[in-house]
Amino acid sequence: MKPIFTARVWATLFALAGFLALQGCVTRPPLRPTAPRINAADAEHAERAGEYVLAAHDYKQLAQLASPPQRQRFQLDAVGALVKAAQVREAREQIRSIDTAGLAPSFLARKRILEARIASLEGHPRRSISLLDLAARMRNLDPSLQAEILQARARTEIKVNRPIDAVIDLIARERFIVNSNEITANQQQLWHILQTLSRANLKLALSSARNPVLVGWLQLAIAVAENAGDPNQLAMAVDVWQKSHPGHPATPSFIRSLASPVPGIIGRINRIALLLPLTSGFSTQAAAVKDGFMAMDAANIDPDKPTIMVYDTGADSTQITKYYDTAVANGAQLVVGPLGHDAVRQLVKADDLRVPTLLLSRTNQKIDPSRQVFQFGLPLEQEAKQVAERAYLDGHRRAAILYPDTAWGQRIASGFSNAWQRLGGIVLTSVAYQPGMGDYSQPVKQLLNITQSDEREDRLQKLLKIKLKFDPRPRKDIDMIFLAADAQNGRLIKPQLNYYRAMQIPVYATSHIFTGNMDPIRDADLDGIMFGDMPWMLIHDGSIKALRTQLQHGNWKYAHTALDRLYALGVDSYAVIPQLNRLSTEQGVHFDGVTSSLSIGPHGRFHRQLLWAQFQKGVPQLLDTFLNYKGQFALDDGAEIDSPSIPAQ
Repeated sequence: MKPIFTARVWATLFALAGFLALQGCVTRPPLRPTAPRINAADAEHAERAGEYVLAAHDYKQLAQLASPPQRQRFQLDAVGALVKAAQVREAREQIRSIDTAGLAPSFLARKRILEARIASLEGHPRRSISLLDLAARMRNLDPSLQAEILQARARTEIKVNRPIDAVIDLIARERFIVNSNEITANQQQLWHILQTLSRANLKLALSSARNPVLVGWLQLAIAVAENAGDPNQLAMAVDVWQKSHPGHPATPSFIRSLASPVPGIIGRINRIALLLPLTSGFSTQAAAVKDGFMAMDAANIDPDKPTIMVYDTGADSTQITKYYDTAVANGAQLVVGPLGHDAVRQLVKADDLRVPTLLLSRTNQKIDPSRQVFQFGLPLEQEAKQVAERAYLDGHRRAAILYPDTAWGQRIASGFSNAWQRLGGIVLTSVAYQPGMGDYSQPVKQLLNITQSDEREDRLQKLLKIKLKFDPRPRKDIDMIFLAADAQNGRLIKPQLNYYRAMQIPVYATSHIFTGNMDPIRDADLDGIMFGDMPWMLIHDGSIKALRTQLQHGNWKYAHTALDRLYALGVDSYAVIPQLNRLSTEQGVHFDGVTSSLSIGPHGRFHRQLLWAQFQKGVPQLLDTFLNYKGQFALDDGAEIDSPSIPAQ
C-alpha cells in the first residue's frame, strides 16, 4: 500500500503548521499584567470620588503588601468601600477573612460596625442592631468609634421606619464629637430625618417624648414646618423657639441656617413640578414615568402632601427653559425632570436652576455645585459599569465584548470598556454585529478567533489537496464575555456561543437582555447569561408584589415590559424626594427603592446598585439570594405605604 503522505508532503505540512501557529500567536492580543496599585492616596482618592469598587481593589492590594496591624486596617478599608458601593456579597466574603485576634479593641469594634452595616444592607436590621450593641459594649473605645456606632445605628433605625429612634441615636452621638463643624453636621443629619416626617407624625412623637433635647428638636421641626412658606414668619418662629429653649444644644450656625434659609430643600415642599415630554416621539415612555410618579402620589394619604403640577414639555427640547421658568413662577419649590438627554442638556446649559431639581437623565455638563441639582435616570453607561464591576468582583480579568453596531451599542460597549480597564481588566477583543441578523455565526467566530482557525484549515486543505477533519475550538485566553444585546438578538447569539464551545465562558449582560415578561420557552436560549436589573423587575412575591398590586391595581397595561422600568423610575422619583438631603450630605447612605439601592455620588449623580440574576431554564433566577426584601416597601394596614416608599412631606 502506498503511504498516504509522502515525505515531501509531511515536510510541507510541518512547515505550514509552524507558520500558521506563528501567525496565530502574532494576531493574539498580548496579555499585559496589571501593575499593582500600592499608593494609599490613590485608594483614598478613588473612595472620595465615589469609585468604591476601585478603592476596594486598591485597599486589598495594599493589604497584601502590608504586615499587621496595617494589613487589617487596609482590609477593613476595603470592606468599608464595598459597603458604600452596596456590594454586599463581596463585603461579606472579605470580612470573614479579617483576623483581629491580638490587635487593639478598635479593630474588632470596626469589624463589628462593618458587619452591622452589611446586615442592614442585607435586610436584617435586628442582627445589625445586635452587632452594634456588641461593639458599643467594648471597653476603651475611641470617641470617634463610639460616634460611628451611633451613626450606623441611626441609619439602621431609618431603614426599619423608626426615625425618632434614629434621632435619639444622633442626639447621643453628639456626646462623642468635639469639632464644632462636625457637631453642626450631625445636627443637619438629625434635621434631615425630622424633615421627612409629617406634622401629624411630629406631633404624635412629641406627645410621648420625655427627653428634653428631643422635645426641643420636635418643637422646632413643627414650628419650621408650620411657617415654611413665609420667610418672615419662619424667622420669627425660630426666634421664639430659641428664646424658649436657651439651653438646647442646637448650634448658632444651625439656627442661622433655619432663620435665613439658603436655596435648597429646607422645610416642607408645597408644590412639585413634573416636566415630561408627553406629546413627543417619547410620549409612551414619558407617560410610563408619569404613571409611576402619580400612582405614588395617589397612594400618599398624608393631608400635607405637596401638590403635583404636570407640564407637557412637548417635542422641542429647546423650549425646556420656558416650561421650567413657568413652573417656578407658578410656585414650584422642586422640579422633577425633564426626561431625555437633549432637554437636560438645554436646561443645564441655561444655568438658571433656581430651585432644587431632580433631573431624570444624566449629563456630562458642569453644574454649579452650589445648586441643588440631582441626576437620576437609567443611563446605559451606568449599567455597563455595573457589569464591569460585577465581572471583576467575580474574579475575571480578560474580557471580550460583542455589541451591536449602533449608537446604542457603541455607547454601552464604551461604558463597559472604560470601567473595565479602569479596574485593571484587559479587553482582548471587541466585535460589532449587525442587529436583526438571522445568523450571528460570523461575529461570534470572530470574537472567539475561530475565523482564523477556518482560514488555517482552508489554506492547509488547499496545500495538501485533501479534505481534513477539522474541529473548531474557541480561544482560551478569554475568561468572560460582555454581550450587549436585547432579548431578541440575545436569543440568537447565545446558542451560537454554545455551538462554538464557548458555553463554559461566563456571559454578562445588562437589563436589556430581559423583556420583563416571564417567557421560559423563548428565553431558554438565554440560559447561562447573568444580568443586573431592578428589584421591581426581578422580585414577584412578598412586599414588592403587594406594592405593585396597590400602585398598578392589576390593570396597568405595560406591566412586566421594558416600560415597567420607566414606571419604576417614576415611583422612585417620588419616593426619594424627602431623602435627598440625607443622600446628598451623608456619604454611604442608601435608599432602598424599587429601581435599586440608591445612593448619591459626586455631582449629585444617583448610583443604582442592581440585583443580579441568571437565566436558568428560561427564567431569571436571583443570584443575590442573601438579600432580604421582607421589610422593604411594606404596606401599613393595606392602605398607606410605609416610609421610605411613600414620603411624608
